[in-house]
Amino acid sequence: MNNKLKNKINEVQSEAPKSETFENLHGTPVTRRDFLSTGLIGFSGSLVLPSFLTILGRSGYAQAEDIICKTTGGGDMCPFISIKLSGGAAMAANFLPLDQGLQLLPSYSKMGMGLGSTVPVDYEFANRAPFYAASGMLAGIRANASAKTLLNSNFIGTCVRSQDDSSGNKFDITGLVANSGLSGKILPNLGRAATETGVNNSFAYVRPPAPLIVGRYEDVVGSLGVSGSLAALSQNQKSKLFRTIQSLSSTQAVAVQSMTGGNLLARLLGCANADNTNLIANSSSLNIDPLSNAAFAAVWGLNANTNKSSQDFVFATMVYNALNGNASTINLEMGGFDYHNGTRTSGDAKDLEAGNVIGRVLQSLSVMGKKGFIVVTSDGSVTSADSTVAGSPWMSDRGTAGSAYMITYDPASAHKVKSSQLGNFTSGQVADDTFLTGGSSEIASGAIFVNYLSFNGKLALVENYLPRVFTSTEVDLITKIG
Repeated sequence: MNNKLKNKINEVQSEAPKSETFENLHGTPVTRRDFLSTGLIGFSGSLVLPSFLTILGRSGYAQAEDIICKTTGGGDMCPFISIKLSGGAAMAANFLPLDQGLQLLPSYSKMGMGLGSTVPVDYEFANRAPFYAASGMLAGIRANASAKTLLNSNFIGTCVRSQDDSSGNKFDITGLVANSGLSGKILPNLGRAATETGVNNSFAYVRPPAPLIVGRYEDVVGSLGVSGSLAALSQNQKSKLFRTIQSLSSTQAVAVQSMTGGNLLARLLGCANADNTNLIANSSSLNIDPLSNAAFAAVWGLNANTNKSSQDFVFATMVYNALNGNASTINLEMGGFDYHNGTRTSGDAKDLEAGNVIGRVLQSLSVMGKKGFIVVTSDGSVTSADSTVAGSPWMSDRGTAGSAYMITYDPASAHKVKSSQLGNFTSGQVADDTFLTGGSSEIASGAIFVNYLSFNGKLALVENYLPRVFTSTEVDLITKIG
């Protein structure tokens, strides 16, 4: 073969596609959250094909600037914790709904509380919100939150109709809250149900980021480490592995820097991988275990022997990581609230259980010195046997008598509120659907989000996050928290 032919062959071979190598087949981690979808690394990065990197680099990856090196978490938005009571809890028969003039209704006979003139009323929280005196929820709250904590808390009942026994109620605002700036340092929003919201509610207005579903404490631990076949590696080996990945990523990032947006993408990859390396190398200092804070653990009754798959330990883990800034929004869910069985026994017990959780969340905020916002929702409500005597049994579903709660806590002092109620009930003992928020779970949820913004001093930004949903007049109408 002559030299000319050899040169030609060499030229063709040099232009031919290269064989696939490890570096070609395996791209670089983008964010820790993407690892949830891989099964290889629980929550520390992601593997992407070079073609995907090329697309991002050439497109400019306009959103990259918004997510580069976000390691501080939370911003200046307070923790947000949602509690879903699945089954249609009698929320408007624990909180005592009033009429449009904030007066007692003539009768609560279908709500298990008898006549308005004889209904036993008790008042709680800094704003003296009215409750049915025999409320199981109120009893649970008082049993777990100190009097001082309650004096720094406010309660607002939102009167709103909702669908009975349905996951279609648009009560979830975690997407809106995440958009407003609440993010976790090492964890995303946490949920309990395998849904797009992490709870059996549909989202209102904005779909939330994919939640980490927590069924046991180990789910949080596993999400932050190496899983699968790499789990057998020692801590030192895991650290070295990620340092190797970090080095490879830096080399590979050079190849995309010449593309449009390449420098931005290179920064993104470098920041993500440095964070991944630090995460694996320092997993013992992540502060994710509620037992590490004795005062907090005491609120939830936890000790070294507590079952880490129990509801108390799981809820405590989720709340603890929200309050210390590790996680974003929290969606807790409790079942068994479809309790219209012709008695008050099971219903009262479940209401007490819900009150216990609400009280523990409030007291958790207190012992950790954190400002916080709690939302409690259900799917529908119940009706009692029609009686003029308080304490009549629960008989069937009645979503027209639904409500949701907003509860705020500030360790400095309770914020001023305009009233203890958003919307109102009618003399027919139903949520007034002629009021702006009374007939729609989504609009009511939008109003709750407006109050979350107001609680954080961000009321002026309503239009940024809920464009063209409420007029300025309506914002003033639905804002109850100063």
